[in-house]
Amino acid sequence: MSSREKRRKSSPSPTPPPPKSSPIPSLPYDLVLICVARISRLYYPTLSLVSKSFRSLVSSPELYKTRSLLGFTETCLYVCLQSHRDEATWFTLCLKPGKTLKTGSSGYALARVHVPSSPPSRFRNVVAVGSNIYNIALPRVPILDCKSHTWVEAPSLPVQLSSLSTSVLGRKIYVAGMDSSLKNSFEVFDTETQIWDSVSTKRKESFIFKEKTVSIDGKFHAVTNEEVVAYDPKEGKWEMVGGRMGWCMFSDAYCVIGNVLYSAFDGVFRWYDTEERIWSFLHGLVGLPRITRDRVIRLADYGGKMMVVWDQAGKPSSRYKEIWCAEIALERRHDDDSENEIWGKVEWFDRMLKIKINTYYQVEKVLSTTV
Repeated sequence: MSSREKRRKSSPSPTPPPPKSSPIPSLPYDLVLICVARISRLYYPTLSLVSKSFRSLVSSPELYKTRSLLGFTETCLYVCLQSHRDEATWFTLCLKPGKTLKTGSSGYALARVHVPSSPPSRFRNVVAVGSNIYNIALPRVPILDCKSHTWVEAPSLPVQLSSLSTSVLGRKIYVAGMDSSLKNSFEVFDTETQIWDSVSTKRKESFIFKEKTVSIDGKFHAVTNEEVVAYDPKEGKWEMVGGRMGWCMFSDAYCVIGNVLYSAFDGVFRWYDTEERIWSFLHGLVGLPRITRDRVIRLADYGGKMMVVWDQAGKPSSRYKEIWCAEIALERRHDDDSENEIWGKVEWFDRMLKIKINTYYQVEKVLSTTV
């Protein structure tokens, strides 16, 4: 026997990793993994309360890899509440356990996401791409992984900007702001390559950026003091698109759904027609509670539907204010005998949270991820 064969025989064989403990002892771990992967993520906050094993399972990488292989990815809603002390608290939409349902209840709730060391978040700084939420917090760029609910770091923004606003176009994040010399600066971050790049600012130096951006029609739009300018990444060119688009974007109650810009400006829901370049009223909305102009309201694309989140004062003697949600289905109606219209159907609305008035929390951002 050669010395090489002796060494091969004497060397111990690698020890296989210990099998993972199953949340349900009577069933194998892999079987439980497949079963949980087929369950809607709306139930995961409740499952995480069952035991430490389930809590570990619902945030494990193998669960989301299994969900992806089985084709069970879905849209998940996240809500950020921000305090005057720059404390950000995150919530996600979930389904209530059946035993807590009451007559007239939507069955939905906002479950708090326990995210360690969550940085301050602002409406114009936070965007979602895929399963991640990016916070362009200058100079750092924290990323909230919505699978594990942990923060990781992306490469820092290479230019120090003020009055910035962000918008997503494809898999890229466009950031508009003013640099140290008070000139307009436009940066773009490729979320796939994790590389920052600059966008040419020719022909725009005379405009003053107004902290409002939106991506629509395959172009990145920025609102200025004079009108709205649009950047076409395919052509590498800027164009003027008039100022009307920015009229109903003065509040932060706007979002893009199905390539249509929607707004809840001044307590009224509207949508922007990019062909006619006019704002039109969103029809329908039967049953939606009246939201007064003094309330904080946010809109989000929730799988092609509009999710509306707003705060509402409680009773005069109450020490709490309430956070409400409504889900609205959208339908475009257009034929030879009628005008181009969009109608909204209220599918459900409900009170989600009660917050003490003296905590000064408000709804800062509402967005969706794909998990």
